[in-house]
Amino acid sequence: MVPQAILFDVDETLIDRTQSIMCYAERLQRDFVDRLVPTTAPIIAATIIAADERGYRPREELFRALVQHLPWQTPPEVLHLHGHWETWFPASSVAREGLRETLTALHAQGIRLGVITNGAVQRQQPKIAHLRLRPYLSSVMISEAIGVKKPDRRIFVRALAEVGCHASQAWFVGDHPVNDVLGAAAVGLRPIWLTGVHSWPTEHPEPLWHIRALTELVAMVEHERNDTP
Repeated sequence: MVPQAILFDVDETLIDRTQSIMCYAERLQRDFVDRLVPTTAPIIAATIIAADERGYRPREELFRALVQHLPWQTPPEVLHLHGHWETWFPASSVAREGLRETLTALHAQGIRLGVITNGAVQRQQPKIAHLRLRPYLSSVMISEAIGVKKPDRRIFVRALAEVGCHASQAWFVGDHPVNDVLGAAAVGLRPIWLTGVHSWPTEHPEPLWHIRALTELVAMVEHERNDTP
């Protein structure tokens, strides 16, 4: 089945979170140089990555942990560090390798593209803007704006309505086994698991479709096109 639409998760799927944290660490080092003991951006990044839990740790816990564990001479207030993150982390977003080429190729074939992401609008919209994704997208679903989050079926249904196709005509690409893959499958989309981020839970059979890099999607579409009578 050649898809009429392909929907994507954002963090760890379209965005390389590890590389983004490394970029943000350079900004934090510059802006807090007077408060930090002499250190390097990679050391700062490693501390953030260890505390961040791939974005799933509650934000207030993250900032308290960073105030505690980064090599400060004079620790900032948690609120100060929180504000710095909200301002500069979205602007530090780094695209996953092959993102631009993949979206360009799919868009050129007339496939409608969209994103479904959990999180706050003030965090997710700036990431999408920073990576200049909006011209490719027919739908942007952010959980805070919708009032439900993945894996709730309603956020997938809303996105499908916005791109104008049935679940059976669409693919969903994401890194998280439950929120992305199982959530999309429950609605009837073809779920495509981006491997290398999360381990697959042993209580569920591994998905039929998986990729290691975004660029593999173009070949998958071409394969489906060649197999279509």
